[in-house]
Amino acid sequence: MANRSRVRTWVVQNYTVPAVIVTVLGVLGSAAGFVLAVGDQEGENPLSWLMFLGPAIAGAFPTLELAWDREHDLSLAKVQRRWLLFPFFGAVGAVLAMGVAELVTRASGALAAAQAADKWHYWFPADGPAAPSVLFGLLGYVAGVLLALACYVVVLWPLQILLRPRQAIEESMLDPSREHFSRNRAALILGPPLVLNAVLIGVGLTFGIGWLAIVAILLEVAMVVAVVRLQRVNAARRRGAGLPEGIEAGDPASTENARNPIRDHN
Repeated sequence: MANRSRVRTWVVQNYTVPAVIVTVLGVLGSAAGFVLAVGDQEGENPLSWLMFLGPAIAGAFPTLELAWDREHDLSLAKVQRRWLLFPFFGAVGAVLAMGVAELVTRASGALAAAQAADKWHYWFPADGPAAPSVLFGLLGYVAGVLLALACYVVVLWPLQILLRPRQAIEESMLDPSREHFSRNRAALILGPPLVLNAVLIGVGLTFGIGWLAIVAILLEVAMVVAVVRLQRVNAARRRGAGLPEGIEAGDPASTENARNPIRDHN
């Protein structure tokens, strides 16, 4: 009961009015997309993809709105809760809205007529799931989580490094001392490009774009080497948390200083 109370309190404090409005509009968009998809036998109408909009923007917007949060607290711990919880709200709302749309299209005979006209209907094949609105809601939830993660990598993570670099260094368990502050911030700045470049590698390999995969892999290796040479870990804190000390490269004196950090919180 205490955990439920804490979750409820957190939701009330963090689920803003703009986020609720965006979620409601997205849920209504999902219902509209379902209705449009009934007539979209070939899957050519881009508006049919509105079915996934509710959960997707429900996850993305509450994460993105932290970018203009007055506290500028873009810590991973604060963002992670939004990734999983808020897209769930959107998914539940979208399933309910699309469920109503499904009942209406079935009662009117529109869905049955579309399946009869083409049993291989792009969205509603004759041998498809009995309740497609539930499946679309689950897919929308996954899209919402991924979109929220993308917002963090592209927007919030770089902002955290720029606005609160010391907090970002502390969260990454790097040495926050003044001696290594600049190089650890530089190592963190390479984090978002590393993630985005990994996506390019996947795109190149998946679609057989050889030159893109090779260039992206070489760039990834170069950035990893740069991070390893730049970063100075907080070995004591990592050991205390039961984590590996991490990888770093540099002169012995610098490495020894990183293992015995002199904290500077001013």
